[in-house]
Amino acid sequence: MSARYNPRKEHPIRRRAGFKPVKKTFLIVCEGVNTEPEYFNAFRLTSATVKAIGKGLGTMSLVREAISVREQEKHKGKSFNFCWVVFDKDDYPDFDEAIELAKKNGFEVAYSNQAFELWFLLHFKKYSGKLHRREYPKLLEKHLGFPYSKQEGFAKMLFPILLPFQSKAITNAETIIAETQGIKPSLAESSTTVHNLVKKLNEYSD
Repeated sequence: MSARYNPRKEHPIRRRAGFKPVKKTFLIVCEGVNTEPEYFNAFRLTSATVKAIGKGLGTMSLVREAISVREQEKHKGKSFNFCWVVFDKDDYPDFDEAIELAKKNGFEVAYSNQAFELWFLLHFKKYSGKLHRREYPKLLEKHLGFPYSKQEGFAKMLFPILLPFQSKAITNAETIIAETQGIKPSLAESSTTVHNLVKKLNEYSD
């Protein structure tokens, strides 16, 4: 005799087969208007979504704006699993204080001393010690073979070019952070923690 259909057994199986896990969410509030948000939005994630926005603000102003953005999103019913701020040392005197304020308010920090483009440079070579940010474009042009730009669309185009060298950049960044351990971020030129955010995003990529 053929087995009878049992809805109590079959229904849960169909429900599990159609189940889709909820994706994790990233809020990334950046100092730069074009470069940083374009770069982070270029990550192709399978189990997470990214909302990376540029505000044109630095250090303390950016952190306060990031807190405000998170609250605004919360009022809209949107919450995030991971909240990050991305900003540079540049010439800001409150760099260390901004890092502490961000952490105190539940944000992770991807900082760069002096500027975000240091992360791009580390894809090609370990740059540590004194290096002014005005030198970054010239060095990037040397490595890339074409002029570097902060214009809209450039970082999105640059992402796949840098991707094959990303693991080298992570290693270089980690080495520099280890070498500057115990030194305040504002004094640790040249260093960056952008690799921490990149590694976290990679956990949810293909």
